[in-house]
Amino acid sequence: MLDCREVVAKLGRFLDAELPPQDSHLIEAHVHDCPGCQRELQALQSLSGFLEAVAVPAVPADILNEVMLRVRGPQNGSRRDWGILEFWRPWPPAMRLSAAGVAATACVVGLMLASAASGQPTQTQSDLAWVELASGSGIVSAYLETAR
Repeated sequence: MLDCREVVAKLGRFLDAELPPQDSHLIEAHVHDCPGCQRELQALQSLSGFLEAVAVPAVPADILNEVMLRVRGPQNGSRRDWGILEFWRPWPPAMRLSAAGVAATACVVGLMLASAASGQPTQTQSDLAWVELASGSGIVSAYLETAR
């Protein structure tokens, strides 16, 4: 047996005869015995009647051609050449200038950090001596000897 929630969910398809025959029979039997579902079915039937009475505007005959012209773009055979910076074109000038400034600043900061990192040794002799002093371990001392 179906409960009211399942029946109400299927009433639209029942009304449009889109359900398998066994489901239609179950819903018909439920609606016959349930006043709440009867009201739901009557509301859907009246809505369907209202929608059938609404006039559907005629579709223009050349609508397909109009849509395809807009999708394809100009018909003169020339393809638009999309350059690497073509996405900037629709941006306002102030936005382009700001983006260029941010990109330039990022490049400068990256170059400065790279040059600062390459100019300093990664491990100095004083660091090795400090580690040796702090550890006092023979294994660390042996490792540091091989690192020198």
